Amino acid sequence: MPLDEQGADSAPPSTILVVEPDILVRMVIASYLRDCGYTVFEGVSAADVIAVLGSGKKIDVVLAEVQLCGEMDGFGLARCVREQYPDVDVILTTGARRAADKASDLCEDGPLEKPYHPQEIARRINLLRERRRTATKA
Repeated sequence: MPLDEQGADSAPPSTILVVEPDILVRMVIASYLRDCGYTVFEGVSAADVIAVLGSGKKIDVVLAEVQLCGEMDGFGLARCVREQYPDVDVILTTGARRAADKASDLCEDGPLEKPYHPQEIARRINLLRERRRTATKA
């Protein structure tokens, strides 16, 4: 569904970094977000996120699974992004209830529990964008 059909205004499209070790889940979500008009980068680990953010690419939202490949999990990644890139929003996803409870402290709207519908991600991204716009106008 295009952004305009979701009720978003004419703001420039967001750039989303989808970080999901499960290639099938990542492909579905990335494809859906591209169909919505977002620019999407993909990764499988926190190291991928750090590399993309460090490259100077403008990323608006990092959508990351809690259980990532490599040395840093999604919780550590969320803390790192919040400290080093405060203009980047983070949405964590998880299939584990305990992890979801812990993630609620690191995400604006709490974690997105699996299984989730791709439209829920677009809804959350639009909410984050609106909050940013409202905060910069105030």
